[in-house]
Amino acid sequence: MSLTRDTFCSFCGTAYETPLKYPRTCTGCKTQVWANPIPVSVVLVPVIGDGRTGLLVVRRAIEPRKDKLALVGGFLEEHETWAEGGAREIREETGVVVDPTKLTAFWFTSTAPRPNRVLLFSVAEPLDASKLGPYVKNTETSERGLVFGPDGLDDVFAFPLHAEAARRFFAERGLTGEHAYVQA
Repeated sequence: MSLTRDTFCSFCGTAYETPLKYPRTCTGCKTQVWANPIPVSVVLVPVIGDGRTGLLVVRRAIEPRKDKLALVGGFLEEHETWAEGGAREIREETGVVVDPTKLTAFWFTSTAPRPNRVLLFSVAEPLDASKLGPYVKNTETSERGLVFGPDGLDDVFAFPLHAEAARRFFAERGLTGEHAYVQA
């Protein structure tokens, strides 16, 4: 049996009439439901070491696109601002602690072709590579690393919008060349 989200009213249990489209209005209690986009906070964390600037990335240990690289980020909790959620995701996925009040908005976009996710990209203050601290593999990430340039990101990144954000970051700083991924 295939389940469809919001097939029945969560308030009174009445089945929604077909065709199922949003917003849905319950014929029983008249409650409306919507399929609102889900906000995702993604943080570009510049890391400086050996005279060059890279971006902190993780290797995904979960689907979708397991084993590919991604910028650090995830879904916001209802009690978090985009900055608090971004700082939490960095800590959870990489062990790195950043101050959420120091994140600056960078680029906001929606996923395509279905705009069901709103990606809120921000940039953290640059970190010294020597201060990253130890990394512990976890259920979401199998590796922590750095990328240093925009070239070849589409081949190694899990998500095209993450690659686009990284390219924008490198372009704004005049950084060119291969991504040159290294573990960190």
